[in-house]
Amino acid sequence: MEVLVVGNTAYVDDDFCAKAFPGDHVKVVAAQEARRDESSPHASWKELLQHLEQAYEFDRVVYLSNFLTPHTGTVGDIELLRSVFRTCAGRRVQLLYVAGPAGAEGAADAAGRTGKGIIAHAANDLCRYYAAREGVQTKILRVPFLYTASAALEDPFLVPLFDACSTGSAALQGAQDAAFPLLCAEELSVLVRRIFDSWNGNFETLDVADTFHHTVGEVGDALKALFPGLSVAYGDSAGYALPASDVARVRYGWFQRYDLLRDLSTIQARWDTGRAKKVNPLRAAIDRIQLRTLPIKCLETGVAWVLFEVLERLFSQSAQLNVLDYRLLYVVLIGTLYGLDFGLVAALLASVGLAVSYFTQYGYTFQGLFYESSNWLPFIAYFVVGAVCGYVQLRNSEAIKVERDQNELVRNRNTFLTQLYHDAIEDKRTYKRQIVGRHDSFGKIFAVTQELDVLNPRDIYRKCCELMGEILENDSVAIYHVSGGAFARLVAASPVIAEDATRSFSLEQLAPLLGGGGRSNLWVNRELTPGLPMFGYTIERDGAPAVLISVRRAAQNQMTLYYQNLFRILCGLVESALGRAFDYEAVAQDKRCVDGTCVLKQAAFGQELAAEQALADGKMGSFLLLRVVPGMEPVGELVGAIGSAIRENDAAGLVDGDVLYLLMRQAKVCDLPIIRERLSAKQIAVEPVDGEDIVALLQHIADTGDGEEDVA
Repeated sequence: MEVLVVGNTAYVDDDFCAKAFPGDHVKVVAAQEARRDESSPHASWKELLQHLEQAYEFDRVVYLSNFLTPHTGTVGDIELLRSVFRTCAGRRVQLLYVAGPAGAEGAADAAGRTGKGIIAHAANDLCRYYAAREGVQTKILRVPFLYTASAALEDPFLVPLFDACSTGSAALQGAQDAAFPLLCAEELSVLVRRIFDSWNGNFETLDVADTFHHTVGEVGDALKALFPGLSVAYGDSAGYALPASDVARVRYGWFQRYDLLRDLSTIQARWDTGRAKKVNPLRAAIDRIQLRTLPIKCLETGVAWVLFEVLERLFSQSAQLNVLDYRLLYVVLIGTLYGLDFGLVAALLASVGLAVSYFTQYGYTFQGLFYESSNWLPFIAYFVVGAVCGYVQLRNSEAIKVERDQNELVRNRNTFLTQLYHDAIEDKRTYKRQIVGRHDSFGKIFAVTQELDVLNPRDIYRKCCELMGEILENDSVAIYHVSGGAFARLVAASPVIAEDATRSFSLEQLAPLLGGGGRSNLWVNRELTPGLPMFGYTIERDGAPAVLISVRRAAQNQMTLYYQNLFRILCGLVESALGRAFDYEAVAQDKRCVDGTCVLKQAAFGQELAAEQALADGKMGSFLLLRVVPGMEPVGELVGAIGSAIRENDAAGLVDGDVLYLLMRQAKVCDLPIIRERLSAKQIAVEPVDGEDIVALLQHIADTGDGEEDVA
């Protein structure tokens, strides 16, 4: 997992991360990290956090409050916490806010709540707000003040306290009898790991009790034992009392083991050893001198030459100090500080000074000085020493420059890789949003599969028109059912074309569509044949066409392979759903129909009528419900003869055992005379049932179920 540890990270090192997050990739960011290095491209905490947001996608975040450090003066803790929450908003992030005792209930002074306590309570409210409003899984872990015994870290409270104690006096803000709860950071890492191991998404506050109940006075006495003669001044603060809680022990099996008063001597000894390892001030001064500009270097070289010439004149008569060549020392100093060029210049100035001293002090002439080769040796020595010292300094400078160039190259490469990583994360989020939310995504395809998981073919036809219209962005979907092996009759169509859609095709008219799909059953009207849809998909059953799904019109941008593949996928899902529905109907045929007939029983007829009503309500189809008017023939004879009087895609149902209904699919009121004429030829008289009566009939069937009596 990706883990971000942020905030007061003075107590976090590699050992802490290994114990708290074993096997995870941990990024530790301190609140002051943006200001530690002047070369950092992040000028503020906000920019640094934005950089982290772009470069990483964290699963867990641990925020360590600044109030975990006793007597801290750091400000801006709640603003940083808010920035972290805003970064985590909208993500499935587990955020653990580790707070100090200042936010505990009862942490107050005589005047009420302390200033730090008010801020800590505001931080708790902020956690509660983002957990409720932004969905960030948040827990508050309230612990005693932290201290660290790690050799790799510098404790932000104990080290300044030891520095003050080394001067002979120290001040503690709390009263001598004030509670001073303290917890080792190494133990906190174990508790953090156990909390994440048993994480749940509920917001809660977890309190860690103060096991040892130390006071400020006890800590002062321990310091006096380590620093003899120490004077400790106490304040008037009442301290912070943590509530008694056993949740850490009961739920996580954790309890505090390390005591600060026993660890204090070890921490103080390590501090005392580390004081000797501070930076040499001479080395720091030399580094500052080397960074000066060219005019300053020239001025300092000239001033130093004058100074050393004065020293040479002053000490030339001294028997003890005359043994030192001050001009050679000058050449070494300038060459070492400023490099080869200035080393040679210093050698030249030293040579001028030596020549002048020969002329003035020893009475040499130019000819005597020049023609006596032994007089050349000091001049040669100056130039050799200046060149050697300058070369050594120049080589070191070049090496440092090369390292800086390599570091800059690595930094640029890291910036480039960070940008690539950010682009990859953005692509990942885009694809994730597409999978979950786009209308043509695989997530939507899964939703289609769930929508089509029904056993009534009429419900499947209706949902097919709805889903295809939404996903394909097309309002000309029509579905035909092949009946009798000769005709394809309309069963459902998009609302836009439902009124004028062709209600029946002969199979001869659809011959190009039925035979041109090949093995994929998909046919595309590339020849733009009039009267045929632009796309067609044939669903076969037992080797013969059973259902035809068509798209009458298609825009130019929809005549693509992507659109065809999407249409094929959706039709394949519909084919699977219809296959299950047809198999169920075949198996349940005997249970659904009156014995020996095709007339549906009451419950089954109610399902068919409800499905047709849903199609009509969605303006995707029409139907007529007819009630057979009782005549001279008994109901039993009508039930047996009705099958030959209606079409294959129509349905008949028996309600209450003696009332026969006919469901004429894709029929309208204008078709009623033709239907009556056809039925009257069979000596069957019918009357239409209007909308209110249909609703009442559906309610009656739903209440009574299969309540019809046996037909005589």
